[in-house]
Amino acid sequence: MEKTVGIIIKIVLLGAIIALGYFIIIGINKPIDFEDARVKRFDLTISRLKDIRTAQIAYKEVTGFYTPDFDTLINFIKTEDIRVVRAIGFVPDTLTEAQALKLNIISRDTFYVPIIDSLFKHIKYPIDSIRYLPVGTRSEFILDTNAVMTGSNVMVKVFQCYALYNDVLDGLDKQYIINYKALKKDTCLRVGSLTEANNNAGNWE
Repeated sequence: MEKTVGIIIKIVLLGAIIALGYFIIIGINKPIDFEDARVKRFDLTISRLKDIRTAQIAYKEVTGFYTPDFDTLINFIKTEDIRVVRAIGFVPDTLTEAQALKLNIISRDTFYVPIIDSLFKHIKYPIDSIRYLPVGTRSEFILDTNAVMTGSNVMVKVFQCYALYNDVLDGLDKQYIINYKALKKDTCLRVGSLTEANNNAGNWE
């Protein structure tokens, strides 16, 4: 009888040790898994924000201003061409391109190429999806424009596009999302700014 009880106790203890080991491993892996997933989601979202920035810069080069409307931006990408200036000839090491151009050693040729086939030939998603987060809730990016005064009293046009951390990380462990946000000053991944001329920088840069 005592031998049987002893065996049962050993089995119970072994089961408890295995269970404890399992929960320890899970406890170690959970924050690692969250961070891996967060980094992947941030990378995909940042890549999309960079594409939006590229589109806005091209749009401003053509129109003189940014657009707060994704429909307008997408139509621009689909239908407009971008001007490309190419130098024809060889610039000697002793001259700048401007000097070589002035001396007629080289010439310039201007031609136009479709924006979607040049600036966006790298993308692997439908261009209509540029407005949506590629992860999380797959909600729409928030896009807006403004004009701000610089320190040198020059009014400049600016744009901002962002996605909230909650939307980017949606579906991951809620407590880890709360913990991550508590360590950050910002609440989103953002490119550009509506309050300052920051050369269209992203807040991850």
